Amino acid sequence: MLDAHFLGSVITALAILIVLHQLIRLAMVAMLHRTLRQGLQAGVPLTVEQLDRALGRVPAAERAAADRRNGWILVAIGVACGGSVALQGTQEAMRVAAGAALFPLLTGIALVLLSLRASRDR
Repeated sequence: MLDAHFLGSVITALAILIVLHQLIRLAMVAMLHRTLRQGLQAGVPLTVEQLDRALGRVPAAERAAADRRNGWILVAIGVACGGSVALQGTQEAMRVAAGAALFPLLTGIALVLLSLRASRDR
């Protein structure tokens, strides 16, 4: 099984990573807030579309296209994982690789289908 020290190191590393991620997000929001405030004080006209983009709200068409692209990339990764072991692996390695390949494959298929559905509903 896993050594207690190794597991503690992994948990500590993940905690540090989460804290750093949140600090970076906080700094980005603070910079965005300061930029928007300075722009409004300077009298720069601000449209709803510009504000939505600044806040990270991407239009549905762009989001669907990005989801579809990411979905196809995940499908390709899943097929590549399964195919590489199928060419050179043993039966046990094939079982493990199939389990590892299923996650990106199924996630990619779900992203592609959801993005196609979202673009069809518009």
